[in-house]
Amino acid sequence: MSLTNTDKKEIERIARKEIKDFVGSVKFEKDVVDVVDSELKKKNSKISKTHRAEVVDVSTKVLIELYKTFWLRRSFWDSQIKNVK
Repeated sequence: MSLTNTDKKEIERIARKEIKDFVGSVKFEKDVVDVVDSELKKKNSKISKTHRAEVVDVSTKVLIELYKTFWLRRSFWDSQIKNVK
């Protein structure tokens, strides 16, 4: 049984919604913050807590902007992914 175009569009819509919900979730942000914080602690423990908070905030914003850029330019990479079998 083959998927119709309507089915494909519905799947795409659901996937977009799930990704948007996940990226906007507190869990995703907390995971990013934890990773950045742990890496900062490994590299340089002399960084003050306020600087750490600023770096974590900037890193979170960068990841969100990266996701948005990937989404806006999906036509560039989307066709290449669809061709992989």
